[in-house]
Amino acid sequence: MQTYDKLDPVIDKWVAILGTKLFTEWADRPARFFYTPGDPPFECFQISVAPPKWGRVKVHARAVDTNDDVERELEQSWKGSVAELDDMLAAAVETINAWKIRTRERPDPPSPW
Repeated sequence: MQTYDKLDPVIDKWVAILGTKLFTEWADRPARFFYTPGDPPFECFQISVAPPKWGRVKVHARAVDTNDDVERELEQSWKGSVAELDDMLAAAVETINAWKIRTRERPDPPSPW
């Protein structure tokens, strides 16, 4: 089974930069993913890193919830070598930041708070 040992320092760096929490397990299996907020009140985005396979790794960014219900449209993946992980995570964060400032087809709902 492949492990995240070589990836963890890079992932940990991005988790610290974003001030978020790293999740290391899903369904009793090793995993690496974290969330970053979008516009209040509800937006949330996720970045996940697949376990390395033959020296290659996949990074996936997606919307978990959006104020304008376009989650299915906001999803992108990058594949590359383990050495490229930092660049792929930077691209995922940059992509999510662009999603956060996207033009809305419908205005955001008023905050419930």
